[in-house]
Amino acid sequence: MIKTTFLAAGRSYELDIRPEGSGFHIRNGDRTLDFSFRAVGDDRFELQFPDRTVTIYAVGDGDTRWIAYGGRTYELRREPPARSRRSGSADPTEGALRAPMPGQVRSVEVAVGDPVRKGQALLLLEAMKMEIRIQSPHDGTVTALPVAPGEQVEREQVLVEITKN
Repeated sequence: MIKTTFLAAGRSYELDIRPEGSGFHIRNGDRTLDFSFRAVGDDRFELQFPDRTVTIYAVGDGDTRWIAYGGRTYELRREPPARSRRSGSADPTEGALRAPMPGQVRSVEVAVGDPVRKGQALLLLEAMKMEIRIQSPHDGTVTALPVAPGEQVEREQVLVEITKN
């Protein structure tokens, strides 16, 4: 199960997301939603619910996604996971970017020692038939790159480490 928090229209939504067959089971408090989806274009997806199918358009940048549906656009922003709760110790991987879900590394665009800019694409991860671009959260230098193209990764596995400049 993946636990994540999204901000939308100024409200925070804590979601439990569980892949189920070819779809997902999402829970927000006592509300649940089951659906599957398939890509039907570069940014176009069909969401298949038990009672209907809808087409949405979705694009993203970093932790922000814009979803267009029914003539309206919705902005969803994923909140970063909470910091380590170990008392008295700094998080040794503070500059670590982790896999948001299990998947396969499709390409790596940087090498250890490379300078990077905020928003720069670092690597491409494929997960559940989606491509997820992992981008630098700040200017810095790549200090570790423990993954390679073709490698399978687990959720929360460190993909790249960056020190801030």
